[in-house]
Amino acid sequence: DATKAGFTAGMLAQDLESMHAGAPTAGAMSANLASTASQLELTPMSSEMATALAPDALADGFWGGYDANFEAVAGVNYSTANGLGDEFSANFMGDSNTDMNYAFYNAMGPGGEDISLTTSLGSTMLSAHCASFPTENSTTILADAANGFVNSGTMTRASLWNYTAMADATTPDFETTIARDWAMCAGVGMTFSALGGGDDDWMLDTTGEAVNASARLANLGITMDNTAAMAMLFGIPGDDAITGLLEVSESGTEFGVANFLSMEDSAAMTAYGMDGATFAAVKGWAGAWMADGKSLPMILLGGSGDMTASLFVNTTFGAEDPLNGGYLDNSLNLGGFWGIPESRDNIALDPAVSGNALYGPLGLTTDTGAAIFLYGELSGMTPPLNFSTNPPTPGAPMAWDEATIGALYGVDTNAAAAMRALMMGPIYGTTAESFVPGFLMSSFGTTPYLTQSFNNWLLGWHDPVNAFLATGNPMDMTVGWTSLETNETYYSSPNIANGDGTNYTMCTGEGGDCDQGETLAEDGSTQLSWRNDAMFAATFGLISPESLVGTTGGFLTGTGDKVDVSGYAVADVTCDGTSTVKGIPVDDCSATVVATERNIQANLLETYSLLDATPGALPVYFGSEITMQAEELSGLIIAGESASTFYLDTRAHTSQATAPSMSDLVPVFEIKSSSMIADDDAETMESSIVQNQDKMTYWTNFDSWIDYVTLLFWVGGIAMIGMGMVGAANAPSEEEDKDFSASAEEAPAEESPAEDGE
Repeated sequence: DATKAGFTAGMLAQDLESMHAGAPTAGAMSANLASTASQLELTPMSSEMATALAPDALADGFWGGYDANFEAVAGVNYSTANGLGDEFSANFMGDSNTDMNYAFYNAMGPGGEDISLTTSLGSTMLSAHCASFPTENSTTILADAANGFVNSGTMTRASLWNYTAMADATTPDFETTIARDWAMCAGVGMTFSALGGGDDDWMLDTTGEAVNASARLANLGITMDNTAAMAMLFGIPGDDAITGLLEVSESGTEFGVANFLSMEDSAAMTAYGMDGATFAAVKGWAGAWMADGKSLPMILLGGSGDMTASLFVNTTFGAEDPLNGGYLDNSLNLGGFWGIPESRDNIALDPAVSGNALYGPLGLTTDTGAAIFLYGELSGMTPPLNFSTNPPTPGAPMAWDEATIGALYGVDTNAAAAMRALMMGPIYGTTAESFVPGFLMSSFGTTPYLTQSFNNWLLGWHDPVNAFLATGNPMDMTVGWTSLETNETYYSSPNIANGDGTNYTMCTGEGGDCDQGETLAEDGSTQLSWRNDAMFAATFGLISPESLVGTTGGFLTGTGDKVDVSGYAVADVTCDGTSTVKGIPVDDCSATVVATERNIQANLLETYSLLDATPGALPVYFGSEITMQAEELSGLIIAGESASTFYLDTRAHTSQATAPSMSDLVPVFEIKSSSMIADDDAETMESSIVQNQDKMTYWTNFDSWIDYVTLLFWVGGIAMIGMGMVGAANAPSEEEDKDFSASAEEAPAEESPAEDGE
């Protein structure tokens, strides 16, 4: 995190300013002791005795060097200038009560630290202490006698390295002790300084007198050309990219060392122009501080123990900064402002408690903990979980207040209140001064509002934040694409596929258990893609599943119909009238999605986490008005139109836990669409469906072979009728038949007598 990166950057700078000189200074002390022992052996003296006396002799040598330098500057020696007599000296070797072997080889700090002057820590500590608390005169020292000399740098060093001179068994010889302190600060401190230790503005030197970056890094085991070293440490002048290991963005949210350590090895070597060995050395140096592999001995600052990056984070989050004093801005003490009102105390949490608040099961730096805290702040309630179990299980939500927060994180209500103020102000506030907005704006060039073309909004735009989360590179154009609707590829992308399409399972009507054209599944799921069982589980039941089964695929039954509104909602269809479309009788139907009741945040975010259900995370609402005309016999939808509007909730993000009113919503953009059966298709339908339903004229469109058979029947029938009518017209009536028969029968009777008469 940022605090850990800040600590690491600070420790790298401290290494380059002072700590790098510790090891070579300690090495110089060891070399000086060996040289002194060799000189003593020439007196003559045994090797063992020479080695034992060398520390005292070396300390006396430091005094001689200091006194000579004093005289060169002042014109008189030290003893004369201070009225101490001609015989005065620091007298290390002649004091049987002093053994400088302890100082050089065995000195221990209050916490058991090895501060002997032949170690890096010991030589650094004495040199730094001399610089921070210069040698005082006897008057100043005696003024602190009532405090046991705890405020005296001279007496503190003399005690730690055991070179206090005594006038008698209980009274220090202050003048001799002061002389010894001058000697040790000069002998060790001047060596340390000559190696570049303690030079806090070395990087600004233009004279070439200061120890440069290359030499300082060499003391840390890193071999680099000075030009390359300066670029690695401080970045490229004029370049806005935060690449230098010691670089920090103006907002204080981006650190070069964090960027360096997060890069792939090969990419880092290319970017910084390092070979494998150099890169490994630099990464090992920086990474050790970041990952707690190195620590700062707090004895250097008058404390105890060791300070790692993690301990620094945990300590400063809930208490005072142990390195610099005061309070961090992004801490529970809010840079010191929290404790200003008389009614509130400064927060002073144990590091372990702070560590739990930051990194525990509900840690504020974890995805789960941050999401739960933000949900609580923005909704006023906890998620529906029982936090007494680990992990939490489903349970009744609780009011989100200081008492609840205190119980969850093991802090008092004062610290809980500070936690709320920190999270909703300096961390997640709504201005660029807050950490998260500032980080997004400075690192990714994002702004509170984004203006782009309609095609971008609808079909695709590149989000650098999503790209960074995916690959660590915000400019990676192969990832980070998003859209409100789907297309084969994302609009304006380098042909990045927008999914692999959607597979719909539709009802054919042949099975008998569903109506023709109804949707049965989408990509194998019977639920909306963002309101499914997975989302229900991820949001602890706050976002419920919605079924797609039964939504129309182009037909309406008139009973229980539903429509899938572009994946944003499932709406009921009602039919309440009839009309005609291009001569085709239709049922008039409609569906409505009420904007104030349809928050589509989870659809747009789709993180499958509590964030999807957190009020105000992305307060977009969706409303739609749909009309449809379905052919009244088949139910086929042949005309329709819709107006769908996306709205933004303008209420404060802390006031969005309840449903908005329409006055709270501002339309962002609207999608209107309409469709109607084409003229040719309408003519065909009118013929195929409407006309075919007429019992007398269904055959006249000749759209089926049966129509021709019907025609033959009609022709044959008409012919038969015609023939029958003709025959009927030519046939005699019944009376005529009777008369004719009578005549026929009577004629022979009249002729018979004549025949007989012949």
